[in-house]
Amino acid sequence: MEKIYEELLKKYLKYGDSVVVGVSGGPDSMCLLHLLLRLKKELELQIIVAHVNHNTGRSGQKIDQEFVFEYCKNNNLVFETAIIEDYGDDNFHNEARSFRYNYFHELVKKYNAKYVFTAHHADDLIETILMRIVRGSTLRGYSGFSKVVKMEDYTILRPL
Repeated sequence: MEKIYEELLKKYLKYGDSVVVGVSGGPDSMCLLHLLLRLKKELELQIIVAHVNHNTGRSGQKIDQEFVFEYCKNNNLVFETAIIEDYGDDNFHNEARSFRYNYFHELVKKYNAKYVFTAHHADDLIETILMRIVRGSTLRGYSGFSKVVKMEDYTILRPL
C-alpha cells in the first residue's frame, strides 16, 4: 500500500487535482478510496466518487449504493451515482463496462478532473486474460488491460 501511495504522490497527483474514482462499495474499491482519502488531506484533492448501480436484481446493490453514499457524506466527498436502466442484446459485461466508462468521462468533464481511478488489480487482469483466451481473442486482447491509459483530456489509473 505504501508503494502505491508513494507512486501516486511522486508520479501522478499534484496539489489541488480533481479526480474521479469508481467505487462499487466492495473491498477493492473501498481500499482505493481510502488511499485517495489519505492523499486528499496531503494534496487537497477534490475526490468525486462515481458509483454505478448495475441494476441486475442483486439484492445488495441498493445497500452498496447507500453504503458508499454514507461513506462519502461522513468523509466530505462528492458522491455521484448512475443506474443502468436497460441492457441491450450485447454482452452484459461489455455493456456495463461501456456504460461505466462513458459515465466516468461525463464526470471528468463536469468536474474538470485529470484522472479516473479504478480498483482493478492483478486478479482482475488474470480473469480478463483467461476470458479472452476462451473467447479466442487476438494477441493484443491477451494482454488484458493497462495500468495507465492516456485519454484525450485525462488519464485512467489502475494503481492496485
